[in-house]
Amino acid sequence: MFVVSLTAITFAPAFSDTHGAKPPSTIEQSVSPSPSTRSVNVLAGGQNGTWFEVGQDPRLFEVSLQGNSFATLTPVHNGGTVWGGGFNGSQWLISGWGTDDNSPGPYICLYDGSRIITEGSLDEYGQASSWYGGDVFAASYNGREWLLSGLGSGVLTSLSSNATNHMSLGTFDGTSFTDLSSLVPDQQDGILYANSWNGHYWLVGGGYQNENDILFTFDGRSVVDLTEQAANAIPTFASVQAVAWNGNYWLIGGVGFLAKYDGRHFTDLTQQLENAVSSNFDSVNAIVWSGSSWMIGGGEPIAITAPGQAWIATYSVHGFTNLSSKLPSYFAESSVESSILTIADMNGVWVYGGYANDRGVLLAYNGVLMKDYSRLVKGLTYVD
Repeated sequence: MFVVSLTAITFAPAFSDTHGAKPPSTIEQSVSPSPSTRSVNVLAGGQNGTWFEVGQDPRLFEVSLQGNSFATLTPVHNGGTVWGGGFNGSQWLISGWGTDDNSPGPYICLYDGSRIITEGSLDEYGQASSWYGGDVFAASYNGREWLLSGLGSGVLTSLSSNATNHMSLGTFDGTSFTDLSSLVPDQQDGILYANSWNGHYWLVGGGYQNENDILFTFDGRSVVDLTEQAANAIPTFASVQAVAWNGNYWLIGGVGFLAKYDGRHFTDLTQQLENAVSSNFDSVNAIVWSGSSWMIGGGEPIAITAPGQAWIATYSVHGFTNLSSKLPSYFAESSVESSILTIADMNGVWVYGGYANDRGVLLAYNGVLMKDYSRLVKGLTYVD
């Protein structure tokens, strides 16, 4: 999969022609300290194979949108992939699976923009046996530590011996890792695709396709299972793919649904999204708050191979606005299977990652022009 992280930034230098005016991606931003030296740099990761197939180097690019150039980073030197990550204000946490000993498993890498601080299997930082052979799909920071979520293939004592995979959860403080997978309510064969911190607790969600759906909060000590409440309020609730907070409420999306959650009640927005985009929007894979509006996007779910078409839309107090026509023309071709897997807001510039017909895509949109930077991630089959 392809994961994208974005750093700092202004839009105009990257779009010199403005006049004032199969696989996934994750994007994070930081603000450049000096307006005179602002640039748009993106960390874009994934692999050059198919879902859950060991990829080949390189799997991570540092892309300069301003300079139309790229450099390669190799946090894991043998097979693997980048699934996700996050930014804590000074460092990126790059996550996925891979290894240097030809035995793929969950790996993490901390990168400060100039050098790799630490990298390796979770087992190197603490006992992570239940994550063995699995993947880290998402990471978010609460000011002290990262919450990691994903998929594990190792033995989890709370499950029967017949279980092959399970939903994985854990914390990483930069030096040590704590496996918390046993805290996941209604533990099943599935993936925890998304987690995010709102200042008080993490919201974590996952599933797989239309089964084993789950949504819960974790405050660092205890878990509150929201799955039944969400399913009762959202008839099409299935496999959470993305969660984000805007200071007042969560926006939660997944396979066939979109909803608000204010900490007490869920509001189903699925029908409104269908009316704006298409009744066949498949899955909400990415959600980002800009400070005044939401940008959301999707297509086929992450790690699912099936025909589908990418779409993007904004959501505000005025409702939904379909922006899918802004995507490059090749997205509209009936033979193209595509999806938006990740989005980032960079001071007025939206950056998107995803795929179109087994080719990773990287796009930037300033509200007027959509620019295609996909050639800078050549070789990746998707950007997640």
